Amino acid sequence: MAQPVLMSIAYMPSIAWFQQVCAADKVILEKAENYQKQSYRTRCKILTANGVMDLSIPVLHGNGKQLISEVFTQETENWRKQHWQAICSAYGKSAFFLFYRDALEKFFLKSEPVNLFEHNLALIDLLLKQLKLKKEFEFTTSYEPKPTELTDLRNSFHAKGNPLESELLFKETYFQVFAEKFPFQSNLSVLDLLFNVGPIAANYLRLKD
Repeated sequence: MAQPVLMSIAYMPSIAWFQQVCAADKVILEKAENYQKQSYRTRCKILTANGVMDLSIPVLHGNGKQLISEVFTQETENWRKQHWQAICSAYGKSAFFLFYRDALEKFFLKSEPVNLFEHNLALIDLLLKQLKLKKEFEFTTSYEPKPTELTDLRNSFHAKGNPLESELLFKETYFQVFAEKFPFQSNLSVLDLLFNVGPIAANYLRLKD
């Protein structure tokens, strides 16, 4: 049996992130790490008419270091509405946007501050449901810098790019909304895959031997 995989939480995670989750028999999400700015924990990438765009969640910053499990979102910027409008603009004409719209839209109608970790986890669960994939997660209770008997992928995914992430990604193209304007853009948020290919998205996420 393969070693359990240890991963950090992410906001509407990348395709490579989901591929590793799908390939693992057991996934442990890091809940005891310190919050890291400008990472996938608060941002994702979508493809718009103007190219790749980052969607970033504003958070309430405490004094000093904060555990990822203790960070809350900031609502003064009405970021949920802005993110949903950007998603609608980017994928409104995609083949399967209307098929998934209702389930996802409800997630962006809240206005109260929420716990970042729990918000991202609930959204991951929702995306897995739309992908018709079953996956249960376990969580760390303390931080281990160099865990043993685990495949540590916590630092393999980064919003500013990471060679490790490129190596983890199984590259296969699919039709994207703005294919006439841009070459294929790999490893965006799994939203891009879901809206463009629909029910067969799960097949893309299953890594080939």
